[in-house]
Amino acid sequence: MSTTGSSGVLSGRVALVTGASSGIGAGIVRRFLDAGARVHGLARRKDALDQVAPDALADGRFVPHAVDVADTAAVQHLADDLAGSDPVDILVCAAGTNVKDRRFHQLTDESFDEVIRTNLHGVFTVMKSTMDQIRERSGDVVLISSIAADWPDHSGAAYGASKSALLGLARGASRDEHANGVRVCTILPGIVNTPILDRRPSPPPQEVRELCLQPEDVADAALCAVSLPPRANIAEISIVATRLQSLGNTQQATPQLPPTR
Repeated sequence: MSTTGSSGVLSGRVALVTGASSGIGAGIVRRFLDAGARVHGLARRKDALDQVAPDALADGRFVPHAVDVADTAAVQHLADDLAGSDPVDILVCAAGTNVKDRRFHQLTDESFDEVIRTNLHGVFTVMKSTMDQIRERSGDVVLISSIAADWPDHSGAAYGASKSALLGLARGASRDEHANGVRVCTILPGIVNTPILDRRPSPPPQEVRELCLQPEDVADAALCAVSLPPRANIAEISIVATRLQSLGNTQQATPQLPPTR
């Protein structure tokens, strides 16, 4: 999915990206800016958002919003503001979280709810509050799920449940909205070198992280999904780290390093 020559393909479009302060969300913000979009970035920490794309922040192409996707009222308030001032036609939901004590016997009502509130309910809230804008512009919704949605792995039952549920949410929304020209794409990445790896019980070493997918790889997939001709919709994309994983072989938290050539 090379984005060579992609500069300007999103010119004139306005995107809202959640989880925009780091990892996959920040990578998508930068890729969309490079492709000509104006981008609103949503995350809890304003100071971290301000560091994502300083040049674009300075000239107004990147607009940060310190909002937690789990705060339904704040999300709706932002969506209402955007509807009146800068309506979006691309929504990317990349905000996600996990807990360290993630084995089934370790989960509590509180930790399970923490994961579901951000990874699932937060996505529903942002989709629901912005769908009128996206529908009116025959726009795009991209949800960042996980390969754990299809293949149980070290991510844990709560995380896997939240990411599996995103598939159902995306498929149902697409069924209801596709006739309005709305495209919904779910991206299911394998292991990605992002700060969420540090929340693992045993974070992988640097030599494994170097072989992981990088945030810009997932950003390229997202750009591909939203820049196709309107007649074409990539409904789902599974993307894994070539040397570490394959479909159905994603279970190891710290995979054995392959032999070097």
